Amino acid sequence: MKPKSGFTIIEVIIVITIFTLLLGFASINLISPQTQASVDTTLKSLTSDIAQQQIKAMGGDTDGTSGAIEHGIRFETNRYIIFRGTTYNPLEPTNFAVNLEGALQLSPVQEVVFVKRSGEVFNFSTPIAITLQNTQTGQQKIITINRYGATTVQ
Repeated sequence: MKPKSGFTIIEVIIVITIFTLLLGFASINLISPQTQASVDTTLKSLTSDIAQQQIKAMGGDTDGTSGAIEHGIRFETNRYIIFRGTTYNPLEPTNFAVNLEGALQLSPVQEVVFVKRSGEVFNFSTPIAITLQNTQTGQQKIITINRYGATTVQ
């Protein structure tokens, strides 16, 4: 009698298990850089928008009004809002909201207003710390704004 050639069911199951494990590890390694890039991109956009609002205040940007005005940014949990004036008015049509993607969140909810001409932070008492966090991975970055409007990221 001639032995039959081929694979046993146990060998096939072992090979499928190994492929499944390799695919799982590869997926995890591909997702991690994507979430890191999401946090980094949002962080760059946010710090750029903070600097832009300060520049508008320093340059005396009128935004169609009769004189120079303050410019600010309001941080909310799932978005930040660029506004003009000394306080945020939700009914102001010139407000510009930037929604955060997916699992990204900002905390705490607060406003930063830059004084016209000087660009310093209005009503400054202590450095302002804003936390950008990915709630799925726990990764977070802290943006600190000093009285002169300079930002640092930790």
